[in-house]
Amino acid sequence: MKTVAFCFVVFALAPISFATAQPVEVAPGVLQLGTIQNPQIVEGSGLISSRRARGFFWTHNDGGAATLFSIAADGGGTTGYPVENVELQDWEDVALAGGRLYIADIGNNTGSRNRVDVYAVAEPNPRRPREVRSIKRWTLDYPGQPFDAESFFISRGHGYVIEKESGNAHVYRFKLSGKAEADLDEQCELNVGAPVAGADITSDSRRLAVITREGAYLFMLKGKVPADGTLDPALFVPFSHEQMEGCCFTRNGLLVTAEDGGVYLFTAPQFQLRSGARVLP
Repeated sequence: MKTVAFCFVVFALAPISFATAQPVEVAPGVLQLGTIQNPQIVEGSGLISSRRARGFFWTHNDGGAATLFSIAADGGGTTGYPVENVELQDWEDVALAGGRLYIADIGNNTGSRNRVDVYAVAEPNPRRPREVRSIKRWTLDYPGQPFDAESFFISRGHGYVIEKESGNAHVYRFKLSGKAEADLDEQCELNVGAPVAGADITSDSRRLAVITREGAYLFMLKGKVPADGTLDPALFVPFSHEQMEGCCFTRNGLLVTAEDGGVYLFTAPQFQLRSGARVLP
């Protein structure tokens, strides 16, 4: 791995309110904001910021009932939204684009699945609980041997899946406007030191963040995900945690959930949306 920058910044968090406790610095440049309060959320597997209500975030379990949950940045204020017309084998991540939430049922840790699925639902109002119904499903075929994955994001009309692999993590994509059954096409690789557990990209496709058990990586892009080659991180912020799960960009940094319910914020300016990206909130 090439030498990368380490950036540690702590700053005022005025746009985020905390219902339970004040943030605690747990590592240089990493704050624990709180803990997920809803006992129904056993594992906050995926995470994405709501576009309909600032300060709300969507998460889900990887198994059990097919339910989306809205939470606050400190883990409080949790509400469940049952999702109809879907199957749940191993939900691993969630993304948002064009007013739709994309639920990635892409987990395959035993290698027993020959195909995986992604579902699209209209984003509900986090303040008004109701049932949510799938409006589209993609069934995805592997280009070779099946692999495990926990990370999914949307960019330029494509859905992207990152293989759960350390070293060079392969990135695959499929076209959202294409057929309901599609092949995953191999793209570039990400140079990471541990398996990728979650990912998010800014809407201008210039910054891609991934979370691992060793910390958070930031990759700088030129407005699109390259079709080949290996990307080296522009920034790595170390934080050792064996149970990291989902992540998403916010105005204040990279928000991350862990399997034990912890909610963390990586505060480096490069992770902050208000430092240049055209993404809300």
